[in-house]
Amino acid sequence: MIVAVVRSVRFPLPLLLLLAACGSGDDSSGFALRTTTKAAEASAGIVVAGDWMVYFASENFSGPAGTDLNTNDADAIDQVAFAVNLRSGVETNTGVAALGAAIVGGDVYLVVDEALDGFDWNGVGGIGGIVLVHWSQAVPVPALVDTLDFAPGELPQAVDGRLYYAAETAFVAGGETNLRVLTPGSAPVQVPNDTSPENVRAHLIRQDEGLLFCFVDETENGTDRNNDGDATDGHMLALLDGTNATPTLRNVGRPMQDDSDPLDARTLGTSHWLVAFLVDEAGHGGTNLNAQALFMQPLLPENCLGSDSDALDQVLSFLDIDFATVGALTPINTGLAGHDRVLVLNGFVATISDEVEANCNLNAVTGDADMNDDVARWVAIAAQADIAPAREPEQLHALATGIGGGSMGLSVLDDRLIAVIDEAADSEDFDTQPGEIVADHDLVAWLDPAAGTPVWHFSHQSQTVDCCGANPPNPCRHGTGIFDTDCDSEPFAGTSWMAAEEVGDRLALVFLEEVPGTNPNVGSLNTNLDCGLVAKDQPPDKTDGLPVWADFEAGPTLDFDGVGYSVDLNNAGIEIAGSFAFFRVSEAADNRDYNNDGQKNDVVLFRNPLLACGPVSMATSSLVPGQVITTDRQRGAAFLSSESQAGIDFNDDGDKVDLVVRYFSF
Repeated sequence: MIVAVVRSVRFPLPLLLLLAACGSGDDSSGFALRTTTKAAEASAGIVVAGDWMVYFASENFSGPAGTDLNTNDADAIDQVAFAVNLRSGVETNTGVAALGAAIVGGDVYLVVDEALDGFDWNGVGGIGGIVLVHWSQAVPVPALVDTLDFAPGELPQAVDGRLYYAAETAFVAGGETNLRVLTPGSAPVQVPNDTSPENVRAHLIRQDEGLLFCFVDETENGTDRNNDGDATDGHMLALLDGTNATPTLRNVGRPMQDDSDPLDARTLGTSHWLVAFLVDEAGHGGTNLNAQALFMQPLLPENCLGSDSDALDQVLSFLDIDFATVGALTPINTGLAGHDRVLVLNGFVATISDEVEANCNLNAVTGDADMNDDVARWVAIAAQADIAPAREPEQLHALATGIGGGSMGLSVLDDRLIAVIDEAADSEDFDTQPGEIVADHDLVAWLDPAAGTPVWHFSHQSQTVDCCGANPPNPCRHGTGIFDTDCDSEPFAGTSWMAAEEVGDRLALVFLEEVPGTNPNVGSLNTNLDCGLVAKDQPPDKTDGLPVWADFEAGPTLDFDGVGYSVDLNNAGIEIAGSFAFFRVSEAADNRDYNNDGQKNDVVLFRNPLLACGPVSMATSSLVPGQVITTDRQRGAAFLSSESQAGIDFNDDGDKVDLVVRYFSF
């Protein structure tokens, strides 16, 4: 038989089986589903915070001929904000066509394009401004808050019970910014600038762990903020302490390429963060930031004879910022060319390096002969003179950046790097599976950068005792838990989807059957083993991906808890909230009709407790890319459900072609 062990050391249950097929059951445990009354505009997203949700109804899909829901413009082409109380189920049309929303407590703030809403909210210059509008259940009449200084895609940010936004306003004194902080029920307060008497117009990007990332356009302000001799840089990084009710905008003095650049922050204490970001060489005065001459220690492996000679890269920098201190900030340049991902660990920062940008075949030692790969690189926090990036050949491997989930093949769990290594791109066979014709798996590996000699671990199974037999002892209940019929260990894991960030001590990813399944003595892992009997995956195959929520166990060993259901391989959308994992199951892959519509071609929202095996089929989901639910991970969640897949007219508008929002409380 195939033994597959789920972690059971935290609860006194009988032996459970990882990737076991558990009954879908009846949803009677408090996750009562409600459905919105209107078709949703999928591209607008959903906002969930506390007891409230805002979704954007599609006028075009509301009713056979469309419905004018904002009543201001006499057309039916808008997306209109609806506010929903997750506890009571009361749904209210705000009557406002909006671009986006933020929720602070029970107060809803909408970003409104007057031209789209057909209404002159601010009474200035006719219909054409972008404004901030307030709505609440207590004061249900929408009202103007302010006119926004709007950058494309910019949204107000809610942090610690306050709202931050960029206002279109004239400066009245020196040292001001256009940023405002608003506590519901009080007037907005102006955020000052740290380089008084300079006045600054800034824009919000997003917040991370209470720190607000902003950018300043030098051309809009006419000021050189990085001392490179020009005032033409469009995205100068600035930071704001969102945990302080009276914050000051701090200039980092480094340009980003644009406002979609990766950013990461880690809380070090009260108003204190470690921040990682990429600096645009071209914007920073055309400076070659990864030239070897800037560093005492080598940046590249020994096989790379020369350093980078251009000024066209995005280079990883970090900053230890304590808002209690004053004066100019001093970012540290790591010299590592990066793109798309930056990560902050305890004492380390990391990024993904393109070999062409690094001017080095970083993984040459594996036998790779090209410079087409993306490689994980990291460095310990230190003064620039002491910067010494990881450069040993066995530490540098090609990532599978094309997987789903937003991680691009690199994440963090418990201050260890989790990578998805592309064997084919790396020209290396790490799992050496019996029967494997070519090395073509995308394998999960982990590395502790704080170890004396950091190495990548591809084997994920406790090897301390014999795990076979009827009653394997506890030390074996870690890792993949896969053994073949000869009692041989199959400790490797492959994935097609990995979450961009950990939640608590868990990292969500998809476990591919094909990796241990290369061994002919390992069968399908989403067949019936334990934890209920569900006939599915018949005839059994080894082509599915199964939802897991990994953590580290004693050893340390990367442990894969999960259940034997087949997810949508590249769009699993696994989300962790309220001590449950939620995921998108593929009926076709499981060969089972979970939503009882007579077909086996839909995707369905499932949930399962993190520490037990009890999966429940909740409702029909949708193929819209992204997480299967939208949640603040505290009170409730919402998700898009496809009427055409469910075969149900959820919103009673006479058709079955809509996407509707369904929601529940924890």
